Amino acid sequence: MAKGKRRAMGGSGWRQVAPLIPLALFASAFTVSATDDPAVATAALDQGLGKNSPVVVPKQPIGDPANVAVAGVVGNGVDPGEQPTQVVSGLSRNGIPNAALKAYSRAQQVMAQADPTCQLPWTLVAAIGRVESNHGRFGGNSLMTNGVATPGILGPRLDGTGTAKITDTDGGKLDGDAAYDRAVGPMQFIPQTWQMMGVDGDGDGVKNPQDIDDAAMSTAVYLCSGTGNLSKASDLNAAVLRYNHSQQYVDLVISIAKAYAGGSWIAVGNGTEGDDQGVDRAGGVVDDPNIDAPADQNLPQAIDLPTYPGPAKPSPTQTMVQGGTGKPTTSPTKRPPTTTKPSTPPSSKPPTSKPSTPPTSKPPTTKPPALPPVVAKLQTSVGLIVGTVGSTLTELTKATTYCQSELSKVTITHPTQQQLQKCVTAFQTGGVKAVDQVIRNLLSLLGLLGVLGGGLLGN
Repeated sequence: MAKGKRRAMGGSGWRQVAPLIPLALFASAFTVSATDDPAVATAALDQGLGKNSPVVVPKQPIGDPANVAVAGVVGNGVDPGEQPTQVVSGLSRNGIPNAALKAYSRAQQVMAQADPTCQLPWTLVAAIGRVESNHGRFGGNSLMTNGVATPGILGPRLDGTGTAKITDTDGGKLDGDAAYDRAVGPMQFIPQTWQMMGVDGDGDGVKNPQDIDDAAMSTAVYLCSGTGNLSKASDLNAAVLRYNHSQQYVDLVISIAKAYAGGSWIAVGNGTEGDDQGVDRAGGVVDDPNIDAPADQNLPQAIDLPTYPGPAKPSPTQTMVQGGTGKPTTSPTKRPPTTTKPSTPPSSKPPTSKPSTPPTSKPPTTKPPALPPVVAKLQTSVGLIVGTVGSTLTELTKATTYCQSELSKVTITHPTQQQLQKCVTAFQTGGVKAVDQVIRNLLSLLGLLGVLGGGLLGN
């Protein structure tokens, strides 16, 4: 860890430096009313503000994992036994708190300046936040207006019971445990990794892993460390695999990121009042700036995530060594070749008269490679509409027809491809209620809600 700190302070070995926008400027540039306009962030970065708090990206990939796998759990934000398809299909209903959404958006915007070759999409940072802590809501936590998870998110004790054994590295300062480490904050950083590369993501002069702004920016720096390009499938897989040495974790994160990129998200209020399930609390309220989702076109455009190349995926070993070299054990687990018994020499006896069972009647001993998930597509007058994973063309057509009808009722007779796609995705993942919320948000952005909303959507 000390070696990493010296390298950071010495200035050598870092890729690029982008000055961090001060908190005061973010307060105006990252509100729903002013929109998360990338141009605002870019202009502020160009002005060279906040030079005392630079965001730096190391040339060498950070080797120590941000978090480690726990037996039987993909991440704190995912209920034990919950299937990946259930997680992905429920994303729109689950929602993303505004504080978290802005932090993820900000991470992409700053990385676009600090390391444009990384091609970091905000949806990837958001996907990690979903798996690690349900966007800061795990264990009854809520994200305060300043982005800090309260009362504080702590992962399981890393005492070797079903996970790696990591003795205390921070004197209990971050995790309150002076015997063993525990991952901390919305993005679940192990204390020793946080102390090496934690970032002040909002320019308040404090590096706090419980602050979603700091944690999301640190995740962005972690993923972009090295020379990888996250628009490439192999680099994407390797980066997330470094974050947590579990291919199951990687697969779920990438699936969620793709769903978010396709529009399967909705902004919700920050406070959950003890409800860590993250239920959408918007409830049809459209005038509260703390609840309304920012306009899609004003968020950084999500980068399309590539499909993992090939059906064969590595199964990395998981080894966490206290004070190790920083190199993750991401090499695929090598199984010794199956010892092939020498075949029995051909018998000199003639075959018996009994007919042998046709070999075709035996089930194959090896399973064929898994087929990619079926995704229905429908060409419309406004462009190609894509259904959710597993939905049929009939279901997609029904959803599209319904959305076109509902949009027409509020005088949006010629929706854009993006508007129609978001409505269709909402219908397939959340039903009629989710569609109503999408239309309310759209009307609010168009300034039509006061004229049309009460009559057409009031019921």
